[in-house]
Amino acid sequence: MNSTSCRKILAIFIMVFVVLNSYGQGGIITYNKKYYWVNIASKMPFLSVEERDRIRLTWGTDENYKGEEYLLTFNNAGSVYSMKEKEENYGYSWGEDEDVFIRNFETRTTNDRRELLGKLYLIEEEIPRFKWKILNELKEVAGYVCMKAETRDTVYDIVITAWFTDKIQLSGGPEGFGGLPGAILELNYNNDDIHIVASKVEFKDEAIKLPIPKKLKGKKLSYQEYNSKKKKHITLSIAGRRNPYWDIRY
Repeated sequence: MNSTSCRKILAIFIMVFVVLNSYGQGGIITYNKKYYWVNIASKMPFLSVEERDRIRLTWGTDENYKGEEYLLTFNNAGSVYSMKEKEENYGYSWGEDEDVFIRNFETRTTNDRRELLGKLYLIEEEIPRFKWKILNELKEVAGYVCMKAETRDTVYDIVITAWFTDKIQLSGGPEGFGGLPGAILELNYNNDDIHIVASKVEFKDEAIKLPIPKKLKGKKLSYQEYNSKKKKHITLSIAGRRNPYWDIRY
């Protein structure tokens, strides 16, 4: 083996080591989450065509709503996803989000805090598994080439589209979603009801500590029980010709 080949092999080894080391230490992904309330409201199944048109005409668009920032902090042991704390609020804000999604990669369990109809619940169980269909489509998100995948949410009865990259070795993403061969950098609910997209990906040189709240208060539930409560509210609201998402987190 000549000296040129040795230098190439050494360079590749160093590059791989640096990349793996940066992934191993962890990092922070910043997301922007935006609700398109005109889309959500106009899709209510009890509305007539005239009522849908009236909503779009009266409400206009959601272009002036800048959305809210969320952070996904991760390391080898787990991840935490929650709304970014704000010093000041500018413009319109849909209230503070109390939901926190905590993942323990070593035990493969959740320790989530979820709010529903004014009450807080704690959900400690095995990390949910999603039935993803990976599609042959690519696009760039936050500087990373991402592949498209889809799953169906059985509570909302909608399709959720994800864009993930295998260049970030994290089988997770926003809103507790995961199970894909890489980090989810973008989520789209029901053709733009909600759009969540990564704006920045940062890797840390030093070991990163997960921002897990010291005290998580709430009644313990399983995800099956939590989803059952949510689905009941959605069903009753629609039967009463009310938008269920005025009262609960979509």
